[in-house]
Amino acid sequence: MKKRSTYRLLIQSEEKSRNILETALYALVAVSGLAAIWQFAEQPNALPLDRIGTASENYAEARIAS
Repeated sequence: MKKRSTYRLLIQSEEKSRNILETALYALVAVSGLAAIWQFAEQPNALPLDRIGTASENYAEARIAS
């Protein structure tokens, strides 16, 4: 009589349609993760980095503007 281990039973009972579904699901998760990263990278920079300067530069600009 053949010895049937749990691992052997799992390998023999492997479903082909489930493998296709799992592959499609993992691909969908990967694509959605990449899309989220891409959307985050495409957002405009909201920091006012153009206006950062020294205190004397800011004072000079304010004086010129007034």
